[in-house]
Amino acid sequence: MSSLRNSVQRRSHRERAQPLERARLGLLEKKKDYQKRAKDYNKKKAVLKSLHEKAAERNEDEFYFGMLSRSGPGSRLSRGKAFTGTVDGDRGNKAMDMDTVRLLKTQDLGYLRTMRNVAAKEVKELEERFILAGGAEVSDEESEEEEDFEADEMVARPPRRQQIQTKAKRIVFCDGVEERDQAAAAAAAEGEQRNTRSKSVGGEDEDMWNDFDDKPTSKSEEEGDEEAEKKQKEAERKARNLERLQTRLRNAKKKLKALTDAEYELALQQAKMAKTATSGGITKTGRRIKVKERKR
Repeated sequence: MSSLRNSVQRRSHRERAQPLERARLGLLEKKKDYQKRAKDYNKKKAVLKSLHEKAAERNEDEFYFGMLSRSGPGSRLSRGKAFTGTVDGDRGNKAMDMDTVRLLKTQDLGYLRTMRNVAAKEVKELEERFILAGGAEVSDEESEEEEDFEADEMVARPPRRQQIQTKAKRIVFCDGVEERDQAAAAAAAEGEQRNTRSKSVGGEDEDMWNDFDDKPTSKSEEEGDEEAEKKQKEAERKARNLERLQTRLRNAKKKLKALTDAEYELALQQAKMAKTATSGGITKTGRRIKVKERKR
């Protein structure tokens, strides 16, 4: 009977799939998937809770040598199967051999030489433009002196608030109150006389300029004033352009000097690392390195 029941075709029950509008979210989560996810979440939550409790109740004075993050490699007898032959905490970095370091120094030196040549061409071009714009040719010594002077001026220059000129004051020492009152009255009278004198002179000047302005001016004079104004504006524009070129030239020379110094130091370092002794270097003890010439 049971065999007859099993032979009858039955309906296959399939799991519900993810709807088409939610297909981007992947497979539809079943209860067994949720149970695994919830179990993992609660386990991590418990671990975090225990770690928070340990951190809150820890003893700051507690110390064990096992807390050290770096220890020696030990030996096979002391560490057994845990022996790896490396220092604990070692990242595995190995010191490069001398030939590799020499090659890297050569590449660095080549890069510095290339950049120095580019900077030298820029300095030469800026110098030509500066001279064509009307500037005078400046030597290296004069430029260095100018840079030193500017640096000293920047150090010695007071702040902008202190640059405002204050009115000069005069302190008068008196023996008594009466003498002080007399000196104050004399100073006030002198100030009034100075003010009246300046006003009278200013009035005369204004009258003179008013008389001058009342006179009619001709077209030639107006054209001359316009040409003079144009020339003044052109001169100001050339001065601004010249100042801008001078600033760029100064910065380019600073860059060229820094690259030249770096190239010299790197070349000297490379010479000290050479396989054979080279001249021009200095040892750690202060002795100069000299190459022995071959006997002829």
